[in-house]
Amino acid sequence: MQKKTDRDIVNTLSVVLENPDAKLPATEQARMERLRAIHSRWMGQPTITDTQMRDYITTQFGVGAVQAYRDIAIVKAVFGNTPLSDKEFQRRRANFILEKATAAASAGDSKQAKALTKIAETIIKANRLDEADGEEFPWDEIIPAHEEFSVDPTVIGIEKVPDIENKARRLLKQYNSDIDEQ
Repeated sequence: MQKKTDRDIVNTLSVVLENPDAKLPATEQARMERLRAIHSRWMGQPTITDTQMRDYITTQFGVGAVQAYRDIAIVKAVFGNTPLSDKEFQRRRANFILEKATAAASAGDSKQAKALTKIAETIIKANRLDEADGEEFPWDEIIPAHEEFSVDPTVIGIEKVPDIENKARRLLKQYNSDIDEQ
């Protein structure tokens, strides 16, 4: 069976979004439910990081970290980067409140200016706007698959053909002579 690409998964997701009653194989159905859960969690808690979301996915659904990051990437591609959007909204909100504080201070209302400044500081702290936007990707946590290569066909359950090299040479010679004759 051929492995699905991200584009195939996104296409399947769009079909499911258009027709929630669509019948899917069990593995695809499980993945669609996982993607819905990821999106729902991000909508409910838009400030959680990719690492926190990865931990949620791996513990809640029992998938590996690599699969969790693939799911996160798909959700971001389809629905947008919710944490980044929310952070930008909160940044604009804090700036708007700070502009009001500046206007209040200019008008001589220092009590309101201090209150608005305190509100803006709380928004900045609660939404981690004072921290860098980029999250360091945990490359050291990804473990590559261990692959052992072999020329022995019995490893994958195929019987060995005796004297296959000589048969291949004979057939190659035969086909080359057929081509030369034409």
